[in-house]
Amino acid sequence: MEIMIVFFIPLILFAASTYLIKKLIPFLKKKSLVDYPSERSNHKILVPKGAGIVLVPLFIFSLLGVFVSQDFFDKQWSIFLTSIVILFIVSLIDDFKNLSAPIRLLVHFITVAMSIFILKEDIYKFIDNNILSFIDFNPLFIFYLFSVALILLWIWIINLFNFMDGMDGLTCTQVLFLALTINILYLLGYMNENFQFLSLILISLFLAFYKFNKPSAQIFLGDVGSIPVGYIAGLVLIYNFLKGGPSVSILIVYLYYLFDSTLTLVIRIIKRKNIFEAHSDHFYQKILRAGQTHRQVLNKITFLLFFLFVFSMISIKYPISSLISAITFTVGFLFFLQRHYKNE
Repeated sequence: MEIMIVFFIPLILFAASTYLIKKLIPFLKKKSLVDYPSERSNHKILVPKGAGIVLVPLFIFSLLGVFVSQDFFDKQWSIFLTSIVILFIVSLIDDFKNLSAPIRLLVHFITVAMSIFILKEDIYKFIDNNILSFIDFNPLFIFYLFSVALILLWIWIINLFNFMDGMDGLTCTQVLFLALTINILYLLGYMNENFQFLSLILISLFLAFYKFNKPSAQIFLGDVGSIPVGYIAGLVLIYNFLKGGPSVSILIVYLYYLFDSTLTLVIRIIKRKNIFEAHSDHFYQKILRAGQTHRQVLNKITFLLFFLFVFSMISIKYPISSLISAITFTVGFLFFLQRHYKNE
């Protein structure tokens, strides 16, 4: 059965998602679910958005099927998958009807809070082993403070993936590097089988998606895809952080997304710009506006992601030095993009 899961199910998913995305593109054009060219847009032509309509249900049903067949399905994963379903439905409505930011954030908060609540025993254990052994403070206060911090981090990761789904091949490449990292960490014995199956499903789906999302992109994830994928990315990091897994290795793979979006937010706050307003101030957007093609920028970011992947593997043995090196490399890369943009 495991051979079928490792080899045949990914092949079936790859073929199914390729076929369905190909059929989805003209449907989205017909329904006008497209990214329109504008002053802040990264494109000069209409590009359909909504590949998540295919990818997210395939992810949910395949992961659920594997977990049930392998007897991995428990209360925690039932909440995680339920949260993905909720985010999928609400984000699909948002893609068609444009829900307000407060409604979207409320849904993000509810789903993440549900997920943190189901992890409460793991949070208590983490606090007891890693915080209360060093400081003498009210455990309940620490628990709530720590839980709020995790909720905010998870919501931020969800929105990172939403912010960055605007350049050809970018989110697809990020997810593939994440899935590859998870798979290797499993093979080295640092993660459990749940995440190996999750990573294999992501690899098969996003390899198929890359065919349509690479420069010049024929389709984007849309909120219906980027929001659930951001939730999954947050889940991988926070779950392994609380369970004592290789969270530093996973964090390193996210560093480009984290720093591009976080520094962009900080800069907008300093310049007193509306942080809730749509913009084109991300580092990758600036260099696109400076005249670089999507392919050129994607090649540069893929170069960075490869080195982050290498640092991620090294961090298994040398976590602190690898994290510091990866942060330095990422920040240096962003300054390179900023300088290149100004020179143009």
